[in-house]
Amino acid sequence: MEDIRSMANKHFVHASTHPTATIRLGSFDVPCTVLSSTEATAHVRVLTTGGISEHITFVRDGEVRRARVALRKQGPLGLDLWLDLQASQDARAA
Repeated sequence: MEDIRSMANKHFVHASTHPTATIRLGSFDVPCTVLSSTEATAHVRVLTTGGISEHITFVRDGEVRRARVALRKQGPLGLDLWLDLQASQDARAA
């Protein structure tokens, strides 16, 4: 007989361990999950499906970067965006 804790773990979704960030669209901020990133690119997931233009502002850990959406793909867990990040601008220094 299975332990009740292992049975419960099979039926509950665990919280994501991925870091979070924000996509700024004018005065509106859209939270996103960072699935992977390098100095020049980021792969993020958002739960909203519309209204994200090609050129956006990407905010992570106080760092504000202009970005271009290189690829977008709607999946069952949300909208995945692959971003090309431009040169860094430190928001904390502003």
